[in-house]
Parts: sequence; structure tokens; C-alpha cells
Amino acid sequence: MTAESDLREKLAACARIYAMQGMLGLFGHVSAYDPEAGKIFITPGMGSDKAKLRATDMVVMDLDGKVVEGDGRPPVEWPIHTALHAARKDALAVAHLHSPYATLFAIAKRKFRPVTLQGAIFSSGVPLYNEAHLITTPERGKRLVEAIGNQRASLLRAHGIVVAGKNLAEVLYASLILEDDSKKSLQAATLGKLSFVSPEESQAFGAEIALARRAQRAWDYFSHLEARWDRQPATGKMELFP
Repeated sequence: MTAESDLREKLAACARIYAMQGMLGLFGHVSAYDPEAGKIFITPGMGSDKAKLRATDMVVMDLDGKVVEGDGRPPVEWPIHTALHAARKDALAVAHLHSPYATLFAIAKRKFRPVTLQGAIFSSGVPLYNEAHLITTPERGKRLVEAIGNQRASLLRAHGIVVAGKNLAEVLYASLILEDDSKKSLQAATLGKLSFVSPEESQAFGAEIALARRAQRAWDYFSHLEARWDRQPATGKMELFP
């Protein structure tokens, strides 16, 4: 298997796992960048069935947003991906999702702070892109890059989230953690004042140090679940920390 075919297969699998988890459907998209080839592989745009995507369904673009391979339509918010891939060497994978619970922090006037030990990978915060529009131009993509800085995720006001990482396993794991922590924040708030994990506690836990190992284990776990999924909405969904 060539490097390109492997990347295509992993990207398709990542999209299917997100669909299984109810985090990717009519909207949303995922990409992976091959810096040596200068190619961005991205899931097709609105309306594509993310639960059934295959390696051959990927659209291939360059960093300027020009489609160089594939018959499908790229998502209209492709500048999210081109901007991050071009600006950050550690952003070799990018996901834009409308995940139900994390998106609440893009609506409420409340900063995200981790409430679980796993959420410690977000101890330095999740900044807000404070413009209520779709990111459909390179100029808006550049403003997103400015908003996210060197963080691994950003909230998009009234819209959704963006998560960037060194590979697809890291992006999948980080976005699942962000969604899980957001859900637990909402649930625990009904019981009283939230207890947050401090930066000092986060560092002591070592979530960042163990990220690559945990991300790979999560990838293997959800890949096995996806392989036997019946492709019906929500039937294969599994909590990250049930």
C-alpha cells in the first residue's frame, strides 16, 4: 500500500467513525495533508453519505484550494483546511464538525474549561472564532488561523468546532474528548457548580505526554467498532468514557 492510498483509507475510516458517533452527517468535513506531495485529501461536501465513504471518494486539492483530483465536490468551507495546513506544520489533519455538545460552547457566552482528566489536553483553552459566518474565503481562513493560534481546537461562533492535529488518530481522539467533556460539563452543571481541572493538575496527569499512545488505542478501538457497524444513524455510537 502506498503512502497516498494509506492516507486515503485512514481518512475515509475517520469520516465513517465520526458518522457512527453522530458527529458528522449532512454537514462537516475532515482532511489530511501530505506535505511532500503538496496534496490535501478532503471528504466531499454537503450531502455526501459520510457513513459509507471510501478511499476513492476523497477530493484532492492543493494549498490554494484548487481541485487537482477527484470527481466529487469539495466542501464550501475548504479554506478552513487549506489555511491550517499551510500555516501549521503540526496540522497534518483537520476536522470541522458540528458536534452537538461542543457546539454549545460556541453559542453560550462561556469559555470551555476541562472537567475530566482526559480533558486536560485542552487545559490551555479552546479559543473562539468570534464571527458568525461560514469560513468560505481564504481571508476568513487566515482569520481562523489567527484565532486558533497554536491551540489544537477552536470554537466557531454559532456554528461548530475545528480540531487540528499531527495525524487523523490524534484529531479523532481530541475531538471525541472535547465532545465528551462538553457533555459532562452540561450534565454536571445540573448538580451544582463545576469543578475544573487546573493547568497544574493537567500537567501532573500527563495527558499531553501520553496523547499519541492513547490516540492510537482509541483509533484501534473505534475502527473495530466501525468495521461491524450496520451504517444506521446512531446505532453504533459508543461513549468515549462510558
